[in-house]
Amino acid sequence: MTNADYSWDQDSDLNDERLDAAVVPQRYALTAPQVVVNSAKEILVVDPHPAGTWDTWMFPYASLILTRDELAAAPDDGTGPILALGEGSTFRALSEALGQLRVSHQDAYVSAIRTGVNNVIADLNGTWSGTPFYTNYSLKFSRTSNSYTAYEFSYFLNRVAALDLELPHVWIEPSRLAEELARSEMPFGRKVSSNVADALPAIRSSI
Repeated sequence: MTNADYSWDQDSDLNDERLDAAVVPQRYALTAPQVVVNSAKEILVVDPHPAGTWDTWMFPYASLILTRDELAAAPDDGTGPILALGEGSTFRALSEALGQLRVSHQDAYVSAIRTGVNNVIADLNGTWSGTPFYTNYSLKFSRTSNSYTAYEFSYFLNRVAALDLELPHVWIEPSRLAEELARSEMPFGRKVSSNVADALPAIRSSI
């Protein structure tokens, strides 16, 4: 399992698989992608990073990032399940622990997603509202930290009339994006973030 990336949701077979010691995450990213939808029911994907770096289409998002060391050094305020994860824990246990971590850090999480999106698209700042319509998870290896980060992605809908965007972006119907992904790993010249591709069926049924 070492150095591989994993993605799953509550219905995936991966839930019952167990973590090897090498993939037990040391960082946790409680992430809120914003699925921006226009009047034509097209969704917005952007590349917010400098040219030549990630070159990846993704949703505007914000995250609360926590590390295992930070949580271990703090009083136990709901962090027990995440700190109890280890070799042999299931992916389902990881999902549940991430959800409990979000609840126990709700104030910091809400603050992060309400302000962090402003770093990508200023007009979306403060527009997070409602409840997530879909949640999925990823476990990704970082060569920089030489460790795994566990992601909880909770998706929010935001219907807009128009946005003034200077960064690279595409407005596209979810079904067409799925078709483009079936034809190419780099539609419109860039890769598509795995969590975007995995969320497309839920998005189609939600908009």
